[in-house]
Amino acid sequence: MTAETETPMGAAPSEPNAKSAVIAGEGILPVEIARRLAARGLAPLVLTLRSDTEVFQDIADPLVRLRCPSLGRVIREVRKHGAQSVIMAGRVPKKLIFKKLIFLPALFDPLTLRLLARSARDDHSLLGSVVSILESEGITVLPYWHILPEFLAPEGQLGHRRPTEGERRDFECGAAVLKVTLPCSFGQALVVADRAVVAVEAMEGTDATVERAGKLAAKGVLVKMMRVDQDPRYDLPTIGPRTIENMARAGLTCLAVEARRTLIVDAEKTFALAERHNIAIWGLPCQCL
Repeated sequence: MTAETETPMGAAPSEPNAKSAVIAGEGILPVEIARRLAARGLAPLVLTLRSDTEVFQDIADPLVRLRCPSLGRVIREVRKHGAQSVIMAGRVPKKLIFKKLIFLPALFDPLTLRLLARSARDDHSLLGSVVSILESEGITVLPYWHILPEFLAPEGQLGHRRPTEGERRDFECGAAVLKVTLPCSFGQALVVADRAVVAVEAMEGTDATVERAGKLAAKGVLVKMMRVDQDPRYDLPTIGPRTIENMARAGLTCLAVEARRTLIVDAEKTFALAERHNIAIWGLPCQCL
C-alpha cells in the first residue's frame, strides 16, 4: 500500500526539523508517530491521558502523563521542553471528558474550562478550539499524515478478496447516505445490510457502532468516510486491527473506507485479520465533499 506525496489534502508539508510534542490519545497511531520521530533523532515530548504509558518507553523525551485534560499544562510543558510544534493524534473519548466535567470540575484548569464552556460539544468544535488556542500561543499544529503517508488508504481492492455484488450495493448505499449526514457534523461511519441502514455512528465511536450493528443485524457492511469539517492535520478517519476484530464479532463482512483520506494503522495485521475472517476491504473514491 503506497500513497503519493500529493493528496486531496494538499501537498505534504516539510517534515519537522526541530523538537515536536505529540498530544497522544488512544490507539497505535500516536505511538507510531512518536516512534517515527524518535527514529529520526527527534524524540518528541509526549503528553497523554493514557494509562498504558509504557508504550512510549524509549521513544518519548520526556513523557508527561496528564491526570485530566489540561490545555494550560500542555502549553506550559511545550514551552518548558522547547517544542516548537505539536502533533495531535489518537482518540480521547468525549464521554470521559464530559463525565469528569460534571462530577469532578475541579480537575480542569481554567483555560480548559473556558474552552469547554465556549465550544459546541461536537468533535470539530472542540478540536478546532484547541488548535485555535495553541496557535494563538504561537504553537504550530502539524498534520500527522505526512509523517506516515503510506498509512493513507488507496482506492480499490485493499484486502484479499473483492467485495461481492451485494456488499458493493451496500457500501454504495452507505456512501450515498454519508454524503447527506456528514455535513451535519456527527459520526464518520455507518453500517448497512441489504441496503438498509442498521447503525449510524455518533459520540460512541466506530467500535461501539459496529457492536450495536452486530446485536441488531449480525451482518452488513461498515462504511467510513471523512466529514466536511474534519481537519486533516489531526482528525483523519482511522481503521486498524481492532476494527476488523470488532467487525468479525459483529458478523460484518466488508469494510469500505474513503481513499486518500483514511489511515490504516498496522496494515499488515489489519489485512491478515481480514483474510482470516474473510472480510473484504475496499477504498472508495475520495468524495472531497
